[in-house]
Amino acid sequence: MQENMDRMLGFVLKHYRQDAFDSETKAESRKVRRFPIWRYAATFTAVAAAVLLFVFLFHSGPSVSEYMAADSSIQAELPDGSSVILHPGTRVKYSDSKGGRNVEMEGTALFKVTRDESRPFKVDAGESVVEVLGTVFQVKQSAGDVYVDVLEGKVLFAGSEDGVILIPGMESVLREGASVPEAVENAFPNPIAWATGIFKYEGTPLETVLAELSDYFGREFIVSPDTEGRTLTGSFSTEDPETIAEAISAALEIVVSVK
Repeated sequence: MQENMDRMLGFVLKHYRQDAFDSETKAESRKVRRFPIWRYAATFTAVAAAVLLFVFLFHSGPSVSEYMAADSSIQAELPDGSSVILHPGTRVKYSDSKGGRNVEMEGTALFKVTRDESRPFKVDAGESVVEVLGTVFQVKQSAGDVYVDVLEGKVLFAGSEDGVILIPGMESVLREGASVPEAVENAFPNPIAWATGIFKYEGTPLETVLAELSDYFGREFIVSPDTEGRTLTGSFSTEDPETIAEAISAALEIVVSVK
């Protein structure tokens, strides 16, 4: 028995190599230390998905367009197909989303809105909000007050509380500090002459005509005496004031001058 054990020990000592009997264990150890490529792939996929989601969320917000008129009026087409004419010094910012069409503005602008009942068109001017579906209207800011004139369609004009419904020919103003707009008579027959370039009168008192022209051109239109009760029917383009004064003089056989 002892002889057999000595023979086996001799065999082991003769053929022993360091780590020879540890190869399987070390192989398993090496297997454990490996980092499978699918782990890297999974990590990369997760990061890529997060980046794509961020890009999607960033670009899925409302699109924004800005317009500004400096020294002269400009006309611009909005992304939804509506159009706007900006009075000199006016700034308009338009944003479009699935929920609606929104405008922030400062100054005076004439809007012609493409009808879309699923996406209302809203204008924020100062403390007021104008909401329409499709119409033609003007928003004018003056000394803290906001005026709205309607040419076509129907307009909801509101302050911080209840609003008023306006139809063609109506004008309303939200006074500075007020919460509800009030209806007012149009000060002049042609509130959008600055945008259209046309003055139209139909049986309009001459004093009203001259007051509007004086306000528009910033120059005083003066008429000779004995014109009380006279009216004017006709139209003029926004030419130089002297030419308009001559046309009125010839039409009514009076003398109108400009200072």
